[in-house]
Amino acid sequence: SIQSTARDVEFVDGFQRVSPSESYLFLNAKTDSERKVHVLWMDSNKRKKKEIFKSLQAATIECCNDKARPVLVSSTVIPSGNGVIWAGVFSAQNQQDPENTALALYNISTVQGRVKGFCTTGEKCDSESGSNLQPLSVVFKYSSMSSVAAVRSGSWIVLFIGTSDGQLIKLVLDEKFTPGCPIVLYKSDDERAVLPRMHFDPVDFKYIYIAVRKELRRVSVVQCAKYSSLKDCRAALDPLCGWCVNTQRCSTQDECSNTSWVSIPKNSLKTQLLSFQMTENSSRKITLHLALSLESTGNPAFSCSFTRGSVNLCDGSDLTAVFPNCSCTFPDHILYTGVSEVSATVTIKDQKITETLTLRNCSSITDNTNASYTQCVQCVSSGCQWSSSSQRCDWTHGTGPQLLIQDACKDLRPEIIYSKPEILSLEPNKVSFHGRNNVLLRGRNLESVIKIHIQGDLECIPKESPVFDRSSDTLRFHIPPSGTKGTVKVCVVTPDDRCHGNSIITYSSQPSCTGIQPTVSWRSGGRKIDLQGSNMEFVESVNVRHSTVQTQYNRSSG
Repeated sequence: SIQSTARDVEFVDGFQRVSPSESYLFLNAKTDSERKVHVLWMDSNKRKKKEIFKSLQAATIECCNDKARPVLVSSTVIPSGNGVIWAGVFSAQNQQDPENTALALYNISTVQGRVKGFCTTGEKCDSESGSNLQPLSVVFKYSSMSSVAAVRSGSWIVLFIGTSDGQLIKLVLDEKFTPGCPIVLYKSDDERAVLPRMHFDPVDFKYIYIAVRKELRRVSVVQCAKYSSLKDCRAALDPLCGWCVNTQRCSTQDECSNTSWVSIPKNSLKTQLLSFQMTENSSRKITLHLALSLESTGNPAFSCSFTRGSVNLCDGSDLTAVFPNCSCTFPDHILYTGVSEVSATVTIKDQKITETLTLRNCSSITDNTNASYTQCVQCVSSGCQWSSSSQRCDWTHGTGPQLLIQDACKDLRPEIIYSKPEILSLEPNKVSFHGRNNVLLRGRNLESVIKIHIQGDLECIPKESPVFDRSSDTLRFHIPPSGTKGTVKVCVVTPDDRCHGNSIITYSSQPSCTGIQPTVSWRSGGRKIDLQGSNMEFVESVNVRHSTVQTQYNRSSG
């Protein structure tokens, strides 16, 4: 057997591999002074049980750099051809912290050494050797993760995360463990935790079973059918969804047989659907290179067209189209007049994707003038190449990924003089997922604020809220509804598009009424009525017989 001298040991998870035959155990250990997470490894290929236990190796798992999270809540193995990739949810045991839990990935292929307090029978348990395991990547932080499960789709990893406030979240990782935008697949009406173990349906992988208090739910893990076009299907950035060319719908690959299935490539988290660049050759001809960030299981019917007004910019041998790229060659005098608007249309069977491209003569954008932020934006957005060293715009040299404006032009951003705003408080700072009207923000130097940014852990694009009733030290705004529960970060935006401050608002479940006392009033009205329930502090008003009645919240009684 394995002995432990630790004061308190909690077994959390474990699994066995067949090839090679080995066993992993994960546990939380508590001594008088600290908590730690340990992994124990044994070689299951040995012939005798005693030999298996004698092969015991152990290591401490650390999470994370920003703060210690010494308690393992849930874990899963990620299918992988190279090594053993394992994901764990770690907790700092501080429920008030919006980043109390973290989801981290580790390579646990080689667990070597000893940890103090664990040994096989007959050995001393006071020795320690080897190094602690550090995360390959911390992919998600949230106030209350409670469970995790994973599947692999090609080079992609898809994680499913349960939370203590009753949500099931889907998170996509690329081959470098870069996370995409989280998607909420399920949200309970109240604060019921998703229990630590989740199981995929063994018959239909498109469903997962989750346990929420006394309830078992079968939840769909794909939502392909809600996307009605190829463009929308790709914008979902879901490796489990792709466009089925023959059936003309967004579906999983197993639902699309004997035809091309168009899906997202492995680098698509950082690339736009359509990008373009321009090169110039020695014959003074310009070639416009257009690239789609798509891949396909077959060779779908594919064509491109480029028009300027009602005239084709190129045809015949000047136009080439091989999925997923097109090119169009035209004489350079077309760009002599300055800006030229070109409509590019890509067709994949019956699906058309049209973008308007603004083209400029690359070499003339910075002629005889000092480099400016505006010129850099014009250069990059026209498919040209910006040199940060020479501060000049030129034609690109060969094809490659189009630069992003925020990366290429960040050093030329103009400075606007203003007093930096500060946020001191938000009243209220806890709301239901329906949002809240007339929130009061107190601070300093608020005159230059033009809007409010509200950024959630489960949102890639911040919500914006306009400002009203503004002064130098207060302003009011509305908190918009949220499709998710959890904390969001609030900052104030100035005219240079910078965001200042970092206050927290918590979205919780909606109010629910459990009782009313008294239940009888006078015909003339005017009687004081008490409503009991949960989250009653979120109530703004009550409707009684089509009349809106203002309320007062009693903190002591709830």
